[in-house]
Amino acid sequence: MNRHRPIQPQPRGTTLVEAVVALAVMAFGMLAVVGVQATLRYNADVARQRSEAVRLGQEAIESDRAFSVLGTPDSDHTSFATIADGTETVTGFTTNTTYTITRTVAEPAGAGRKDLRLAVTWPDRSGETQTITLDTIIGAFDPRVALLLGARPNGIPPWLPQGRSPLVPQGQNTRDLGDGRTAYQPGGMGTTVWLFDNSTGAITSECTFPGTDLSQLMPASQCAPKPSVMISGFVRFSFGPSPDAAAPADTALTLAVRAKGSSGFTDGQCFAFNLGPPATFTAYVCVVPTGTVGWTGTVKLVPPLDLSTQSVCRYVNALPGNPGHPQEYTALKTSLPDQNYLVIDKTAACPTGTAAHQPPVTLP
Repeated sequence: MNRHRPIQPQPRGTTLVEAVVALAVMAFGMLAVVGVQATLRYNADVARQRSEAVRLGQEAIESDRAFSVLGTPDSDHTSFATIADGTETVTGFTTNTTYTITRTVAEPAGAGRKDLRLAVTWPDRSGETQTITLDTIIGAFDPRVALLLGARPNGIPPWLPQGRSPLVPQGQNTRDLGDGRTAYQPGGMGTTVWLFDNSTGAITSECTFPGTDLSQLMPASQCAPKPSVMISGFVRFSFGPSPDAAAPADTALTLAVRAKGSSGFTDGQCFAFNLGPPATFTAYVCVVPTGTVGWTGTVKLVPPLDLSTQSVCRYVNALPGNPGHPQEYTALKTSLPDQNYLVIDKTAACPTGTAAHQPPVTLP
């Protein structure tokens, strides 16, 4: 026997109510998303304004630090004494608001400084006031003292990008040995090679090496310790009644160079070689042993230069007035480049910027 349950009729309007509820839930969700988007945009705008405020504050602090004098400033100068309380208005370069920068300065008695508090305020897009505060100390240091940062301590040469002292020779006749030393063969000729300390520019050893490929040099077997320094420069030639020290261009004469030690001091080794063509100047290097007390002696141009018809002047290109290039070196302990000579006619006078070095002399 089949029994059928009667079909219950569904309430009318149920589907419509469900749809309305779903739409309401979706609407509330969309409103929440819109609210989040608005909050994110507001926060991003405030963050951008805050970054600009920090930049303006740091710029104002650096402007106060960049004073030119301590006391009363001259025209177009700033002064430590004029750093004081104040307010200024600045329009942001990357934001849509105007900033107010307020300085508050305190100067503790006898402290030699000023305590600066810098507040940057601005209205955000909703009209609320935002603020960032920066605190710093500005010392009463004479700006001229900063020049000492660029000064070279006495006896310590500046460094080159290669990590070697400028007193170490450069060029094709040198080779960095990779152990803090550089080998140098003067003129790429002869059998003498010197090893330089890359950090100080001093010569540590003298080597005997008959070849020209310095990569084959064996310092342990071919070199012996010999503390020395190098005196080097150029010999130029300018003849006639008015010799020109700025641009001497006469043909080089054949000559030799000698480093003569004073009483009790050993002579140095010198090499001279013409550079050209045309050969208008001669390069020279002299290595003198320093020992523990330095080297005392003189460097002279010697025959085959005819010293009966020529005179010699000395000069330093980098230091007008000739400091650092004496008639006689005393207790020399550092290498000296730019020790130059000018050969002139005996009847002429040494030009301005040079000093008379050699009337005809005979070295024993």
